[in-house]
Amino acid sequence: MSANASLLVEQLWQLKRLVDRGECADIQFVHLNNLLREPNYRADVLRRAEASGSEKVRKLVRAIRDEDPGTPLMADSGPQRTPEVVPDNAETAPRRRRHLIWLAPLFAAVAAVTVGFTALEPQTVRISNNITTPTTWEGGKTYVLEDIVFVDNATLTIEAGATVLGENGSALIVTRDSQLFSRGRPDQPVVFTSARPQGERNRGDWGGVVLLGSAPVNQPSAQIEGVPEHDQRGSFGGQDITDSCGVVEYTRIEFAGFEVYQNNELNGLTLGGCGSNTIIRHVQVHRALDDGIEMFGGTVDLKHILVTGAADDSIDWDWGWRGRVQFAVIQQHADVGDNAFEGDNNGNQHEATPRSEPVFYNVTLAGSGHGTRAHRGMVLREGTGGHFHNVIIDSYAIEAMDTRDEVRSLAAGGQLAFSHNIIAATGTAGSGRQEQGADDDDYGFDEDVWLRSPESRNHFSISSALHPAARHLTAPDFRPRIASRDMPATTPPKSEFFDESATFSGAINPKNPGSWLEGWTAFPES
Repeated sequence: MSANASLLVEQLWQLKRLVDRGECADIQFVHLNNLLREPNYRADVLRRAEASGSEKVRKLVRAIRDEDPGTPLMADSGPQRTPEVVPDNAETAPRRRRHLIWLAPLFAAVAAVTVGFTALEPQTVRISNNITTPTTWEGGKTYVLEDIVFVDNATLTIEAGATVLGENGSALIVTRDSQLFSRGRPDQPVVFTSARPQGERNRGDWGGVVLLGSAPVNQPSAQIEGVPEHDQRGSFGGQDITDSCGVVEYTRIEFAGFEVYQNNELNGLTLGGCGSNTIIRHVQVHRALDDGIEMFGGTVDLKHILVTGAADDSIDWDWGWRGRVQFAVIQQHADVGDNAFEGDNNGNQHEATPRSEPVFYNVTLAGSGHGTRAHRGMVLREGTGGHFHNVIIDSYAIEAMDTRDEVRSLAAGGQLAFSHNIIAATGTAGSGRQEQGADDDDYGFDEDVWLRSPESRNHFSISSALHPAARHLTAPDFRPRIASRDMPATTPPKSEFFDESATFSGAINPKNPGSWLEGWTAFPES
């Protein structure tokens, strides 16, 4: 590495340290690897740091720009990752083009013509056409989706405090060669919600948000639901495990998931073939008609995720998803929903590769107990693996887990693991159902025996591990009732993604008076 390159790496490290110390109000986190590898991510961070950083930060930004060649400073390569030995990733970056700062006013002017919006009033903009040039939706304004809007070969940036209203039949679909940067803040989240008036909003009022990328999937000619087969804008998947679909942080998605055709609804948030440089952090999906979040393949990671009141599964995966999740809360509503997690590999070929094998740490699954609709904590089937640790599964009427199809070999081979978890107030006296005869859909594999094996170190309780307020629909509290010293938790893996200090069960630290949910989440009934 040249002397100039070494100096630039050192300066970028200094910038990350200053951000970590809170000297840049508009940036919550900087991922060093992406800062080095991704020129567009670097340019975006520098722009935001210069606009909101301290004088020390601004001086450092000017020095970095003097040395920055606008090219990757590290090779962006690596093999397909395995779930328990995890490579670095977290923050993300634009992937193929470098949009020069001085062109921004021109792009904004072009976008004003091409996007096809009509101003209703200064703060409300109607979006009718696809986005084909770099576009920014400004904080404090409201944008109304009139139809399915594609971000096609372009980037869409949504500033903190912006509101996006979806009319019936609308959705936002970000195609494989495009990116979404939905950058909210704890005090100013980006909100996607129904265009109907408050008090009249319902699940399925609009379609939701779809991000498509070029990371591996195990389904040939993968096409996202809701887009006609002949329309290439709906295709996704490739060979780039580090692909970036963009950044979605401090963002809420509400009342989404309209039915495209019978038994086929869009989800609140759909991630198809998104790679490990995609950032999904501090995201809430509320009252979706179908799944809350669904991954179709890819290696995208999720952190600080809340799914409340999904009418189908809260988190669903298929087609070879191999991402990581830490700090996720699922709240089942008593009258709707199916499973907290539904995991599949490939329904047509259960052994398809790459095999779905996500890794979960610090998750709270808050069931509704014996309500009008009974739920399961997890359904794992069609060849999926998975690793589940420091999880609380609480108040699921049917059972904590139902495994189906080929399970025994996955558990024996270490591709399916479930340890250091709490299962409370779930099933019958903490036990699941006994499957016999036609109900035996996993070739005699006994989930209850497996979950209770001594080496798993799972804890079972007849009493709930959560406060009753965990089931409150408009003001929930997901903190555990169990003291941290009584939790069977393990230490998360050492990596840039995982918080290794989270040696507690569930998504909320019982030692902290507050939680990461405060300020940006909401729980409207309609």
